[in-house]
Parts: sequence; C-alpha cells; structure tokens
Amino acid sequence: MNRTNHILLTGHGEGNMEILQGLVNQLPGVKAQSRALNGNAPDFLGSTDLKADVLIHFLGLKAELELEALSKQNKQAGPVTLIVYDRGMADAPRLMRMAMQAGARDFIMGPQLVDDTLTSVRKILKEDLYAHSALTAIVNAKGGAGASTIACALAHAFATHEGMQTLLLDLDLQFGTQCLRLNLTSPQNLVDALAAIESLDEIALMGYMAKHASGLHVLNRPEREIILPGEIDEKRLKRLIELAHNCYEQLVVDLPRLIDPVFNLVLEQANHILVVMQQELFSVRDAQRMIQIMTQDLGLPLDRIIPVLNRYERNNNFGLGEVERVLALGSPIVVIPNDFKNLHMASNLGVPIAEHAPNSSATKRIQKLAETLNGKSPSVNPGMFRKCLSKLLAGA
Repeated sequence: MNRTNHILLTGHGEGNMEILQGLVNQLPGVKAQSRALNGNAPDFLGSTDLKADVLIHFLGLKAELELEALSKQNKQAGPVTLIVYDRGMADAPRLMRMAMQAGARDFIMGPQLVDDTLTSVRKILKEDLYAHSALTAIVNAKGGAGASTIACALAHAFATHEGMQTLLLDLDLQFGTQCLRLNLTSPQNLVDALAAIESLDEIALMGYMAKHASGLHVLNRPEREIILPGEIDEKRLKRLIELAHNCYEQLVVDLPRLIDPVFNLVLEQANHILVVMQQELFSVRDAQRMIQIMTQDLGLPLDRIIPVLNRYERNNNFGLGEVERVLALGSPIVVIPNDFKNLHMASNLGVPIAEHAPNSSATKRIQKLAETLNGKSPSVNPGMFRKCLSKLLAGA
C-alpha cells in the first residue's frame, strides 16, 4: 500500500470545510476527513489519539477554549496544525498570538480562506511530507538491454514494496511502452501536460496521469503523434519535473538512448542514473562509452551512476569478472538475474512482474534495488551507498 498523508478538518463553518475537503482530497497521496464541532466541547482536540499528519481547525465562538485544547495536543507532538478564522476581525490579533503559542504553523483569515488554506497545505506537503523526493533515470547502454522493463518494475517496487507515491515518466517519445506494460490508457499525455504547464498546479497535473491499480502513476508519450528530437521545450520539461517533485516521493524516468538537451536535463536532476547493459562485450563497451560521456562530457559525478547488468546468467562465458574488467569503474555492478520467461509473459499480459511472478529472482532483486535506492542517497554518503549496492551481488 502507498503511504497516505491524512488531513483532518475540524471546527465550525461546515460550508468552507466541505469545499476545502473536496479540494484537498484531489491532492496526490492525501486522504482528508472532517469532524464538525457544531458548538460541542473541543476537548478531543487535546487528545493524544488524534491521528493526522495535518490538522486544519476552523475556529468557532469558543475560540480561546479550542486554542487551549490545541496547545495541550501540540505538546504531545501532534500533527502540523493550521488555524482558520472567519469571524470578527477585532479578536484576530489576540487569537493569532494564541494560535502561534499553541504551535500552529499558520493562522489564516480574510476573504480567500479556502484558497489560502489550500496553498498552505500544498506548502506543508512539499516541505514536510515530500521533502525527500528523488529522481531515478534509467537508460539502455545498447538498444534492447531492458531499461524500460527495469524502469517499470522499479517504479512498481517503489509504489508497492516501498509504499511511496511514485511517478513513472516515459520520455521515449517515439517508441515508449510503459502504458502498454501496465495495460493503461489515458486521454492525456506528456505533450499535453507540457503544453499546459504554465497553468498547472499539483491538482491539475493529476489529470494527465494514467493511474495503475497499485497506486503507481504513469505519464505516457503520445500514442499517435510523432515527436521529433528537439521538439520538447527543456524549460517546460524542467517545470514539469519540479511540479512532479511536489507530488511524488519517487520519480522514475525511462529515457531513450539519445544524447540531447532533454537527456542532459534529466540526468542533471537525477539522484541516481541506471545504465542498463546485457552480458555481452558490445553492450558492456557501449555502457563504458556512455558512462564516459556522462562523466567527462556532461560533467556528472560518477557516484550517481549505477551500472546494471541485466539478464545475468552464471554460466555465460563472458562472466561478471570480464564485465567489471571492461567497465573498469572499480565499483559494484547491480546484477539482475535472467528471468526472460516471466518478464516476457508479464509484459504481454500487461501486468507488473511483481504481480505475475512475486517470487521470481528478478522481482526480488529489483525490490532489493528499490530498497537500496530509497534508503541510501549517493549525494549524502556514496561510500555507504556503494556498500549497500554490493549486497545486490549476492549469488552473482
């Protein structure tokens, strides 16, 4: 199950509460509920059993008693609290001071109550709950190495195995297959989102997503329109990625094997770059060349780049030692065992490999990779990150 951020609306003014609840429920990864006081005692606001990530409280006639109860609750390390006040302005300064003393993040009043509260909620989600959003870019070293297959499986593992809000972004604008792999359709696509990006917010962006039953979201290429290299505006794409970071904890980008400004833009923003190769000399040579381009020509740090040996077979005469010798990186290689039959069947059925073959060796290794990428950031501690990656070599 994906992690859900729970928002509780309490207090008075059912009309505004109902409108705000409907808007908040449209935010990704959020479930909003409301509890009207209707003049009743606010004692429950001080309860340690109050379960919510964010509390939005609309003050009523007993505003001071309500703020005192909230003060008790916040001393117990309660949820992030917003106070909304839509009554007489004369008492507003005094109540604002009490709200701040009670630990409220914001005190909202004025004619734009609902809009201003929604803006504050978005800011909290961005700064507090989605603060560690990461981007993983995946690209083939040689055509057909399996990068798209791994991108789909890894994104699904982030969404299910790790329980994270995850977006799979298909940037192979001519031959992308991610919606086909998941048996998804969507009337909107990446090009539509880019065209409207200047007017989009987090809620509007959700309308462009194809949504899988697992909770994974996919932003797909156009199905019929042909997009040529150079037709994607990098500034618009950069804005879309920034907006997606506000909505998702993990962004997985399936890149085409094409070195252009879009390729460079995504890699510059990536926390992790997976270069996927197969167990053959030509594929490994291409991986070596691509990593050289990334580090020497594009100036990317080597500790962001993770070589992935896909469809590994122990009995192949071009073994892991030869792969390491050709790459000459001096760092571990992530090994995905060969499970072509299950992966091929899952793709044809339009289901994730973890649903078709949950005990597959490839499924387990990709889930382990998701755990590693989620738990260790190379920008924080590349040495420890590489040690964690080395565990993925078990059985290689």
